[in-house]
Amino acid sequence: MDKDEIKQSILEVLEVQLESQLRAIRQMQGKQDSLKSPSPRQGRRRQSLVDLSVTILTDEGKPLHVNEIAQILQQRFGRVVERDTLSSALAKKVRSKILLRQPAPATFALLESKENKHAKT
Repeated sequence: MDKDEIKQSILEVLEVQLESQLRAIRQMQGKQDSLKSPSPRQGRRRQSLVDLSVTILTDEGKPLHVNEIAQILQQRFGRVVERDTLSSALAKKVRSKILLRQPAPATFALLESKENKHAKT
């Protein structure tokens, strides 16, 4: 990440934080939130970091380092995440043998399904 990307990420985080604070103040005052129209995602469950990471790994079709996954999460989904937080969440799935495997340190890939294994042999 270069200096401008870091600056932009920080500004986006601050903007979201300030919007949330303003929304809370207006709610306490009994005012309607005129800051934004409801997002189309409202009402649906927000996808977890693991869900989004699985989507990324599926789209990419190859193992990715946790830094690459974090970068794509920010670019594609606007989710800013700490490397350690993401790595911990993905490693938990690896240990449980759910969805993911770890072919190299800090690198994650999708578990191969039985169909894929048979297709390769």
